Amino acid sequence: MSILLQITLVLVVALLIVPLSKRLRLPSVLGYLLTGLILSPGVLHLIQTPDLMNSFMNVSLLALLFWIGLQLRPQRIAQISQSLWMTAALQVLMSTLIFSLLAWIFLQQSLLASIVIGLAGSLSAMTLVIQQLHNQEQFATSYGQQTYSILLLHALLAIPVIAAIPLFAGIRSTEHGVAYFAAMITTFTGLFLCNRYLMQPLYRWIAKSGSHELHAIVAIAVTLALLLLMNTLGLNLFLGALFAGILLADSDFRPAVESTIRPFQGLLMGLAFISLGMSLQLSDLLNFLWIILGGTFTLILVKFAISLVLARYHQNSWRNSSLLAASLAQGGEFALLALVIAVSNQIIAANLLSPLLWMVSFSLLLSQAFYWLLHSQVLPRLDQNNHLAATFETDSSPQASPPILLIGFGRFGQIIARILLQQQHAFSVMDSNVPATELLAQYQIPFYQADATEPETLAHAGIAMAQQVIIAIDDIEDSMLIVRYIRLNYPETCLWVRARDRHHVHLLQDLGVEKIWRENYFSALEMSEALLSQLNTAPEESQQQIEYFRAHDEKLLNSQYHLDSDQHASYEHHRSSLAELEHLFAQDQRNKVQKTDTQPQQDTNGAGIDALRDDLS
Repeated sequence: MSILLQITLVLVVALLIVPLSKRLRLPSVLGYLLTGLILSPGVLHLIQTPDLMNSFMNVSLLALLFWIGLQLRPQRIAQISQSLWMTAALQVLMSTLIFSLLAWIFLQQSLLASIVIGLAGSLSAMTLVIQQLHNQEQFATSYGQQTYSILLLHALLAIPVIAAIPLFAGIRSTEHGVAYFAAMITTFTGLFLCNRYLMQPLYRWIAKSGSHELHAIVAIAVTLALLLLMNTLGLNLFLGALFAGILLADSDFRPAVESTIRPFQGLLMGLAFISLGMSLQLSDLLNFLWIILGGTFTLILVKFAISLVLARYHQNSWRNSSLLAASLAQGGEFALLALVIAVSNQIIAANLLSPLLWMVSFSLLLSQAFYWLLHSQVLPRLDQNNHLAATFETDSSPQASPPILLIGFGRFGQIIARILLQQQHAFSVMDSNVPATELLAQYQIPFYQADATEPETLAHAGIAMAQQVIIAIDDIEDSMLIVRYIRLNYPETCLWVRARDRHHVHLLQDLGVEKIWRENYFSALEMSEALLSQLNTAPEESQQQIEYFRAHDEKLLNSQYHLDSDQHASYEHHRSSLAELEHLFAQDQRNKVQKTDTQPQQDTNGAGIDALRDDLS
């Protein structure tokens, strides 16, 4: 069978298996692993050339390591906190010791082979976890960012691991360990300086040319040049791909390279796991089933337990600690890379590679299922139980109700909640659309996911004991229903109400509400003041102009409210955005003329337009 036909078969099988796994709601990683397993010699034997399998694995790992190197920006690494550095280092050290001991006892390996196996198992899957956090929309969470930082540190720690494995083997190019590492450090330092002071002008010149295809050409050229240099110096080629990504990450050219290869990010991960599947032997799974399953569960549980303890030690919440630990509880591409290098250098027996890769593969799949179970089933039920217990306690002891009730947890309400939490004011939250139970439970903030227009839900939330009620919901009709009910039944309660527009303000004023905040109004005023200061106005004068406009607009708002609609039928037309804006422009111009007669040096028209445009929303 020709090589071209074998490559075509790889792509065709992937196109069939991967969409099928997604349709069955299975992880895409499983589809790629099944693709490699089907193509492996142990199943259909569609890939008949061992050299093709080795080349496929090497190329996919080189591309994957290049992408990982792009994530290792020096600025990003420098921002990682000391606690995360300690967490990553202790996790790798403790996991290595435990896995090395287990490999020495149960697999009956030599001390050197046991250490390599322990190092391989201690490093987590970077690409898979990042994709999982993005798919779950958890990447921006606190534990998502901590997980990402720890994975970056794992990638850094993988560099000496990859470099040390050939040194352990004692091959000719690494007979003198000190000289070997000195050559590596010297090479990397020279590349860094060359990149910073010689290649940066070239990158900027290429960027100014406007030829986007040159971005990919530069990335390929830098990578191939480094691979050639590594090969000449007798260093590992995988380190060359990783160094190439790091050098480009430290340049102004990084955004262009990342945007170029971003569409292929999933393909790089897929090819790596297809090559992993090709290395699996189905016969080993049948012959060593219990050893493989035992090793898989041990790998997951040990890494989960170590990460959980370290996260709790650094005072993370139980929820964040457990999710962080579940994200790191697996082997990954670094384990695959370390084991392949160890086998090629004859540190680990070739017949042991497939069982170890089975453990890594199963850990990838089971850790994803474990994370989903923890995130979607276990923790929500625990939070719900805690929430119900807190609710029961609130019902039985009304004095325990917080004095502040925030109704509405959208963009407006979240800002208020952040400020109240920062200032350590006790409050509770009610919202019918935003499922914030898990988030607020971390900070012991009572949350009621219910419709605030229902009197029963307000009573359940302790409205009778609330001293301050903030109504920050977006819908005008619901806002008015809530305000009417509270004003009628709890007239002593202080109301703070968000208003959508001028018409909403007037409706609230009809009900006697005094503390009203128009949406986006003050933000527009602040922006206008900054704009005036940027133009040619002194800061004090800009502030005075904005204050004058604000007073004028408040006076205009009150005058509109006191209009008699029967005598001024045109006022109804001002309720529409354009008609109202036309009316306000006319009033602003009239006020400008009057003000110019008394204070000709001031002009508020620019600020008026900026602020009044905001009322269109």
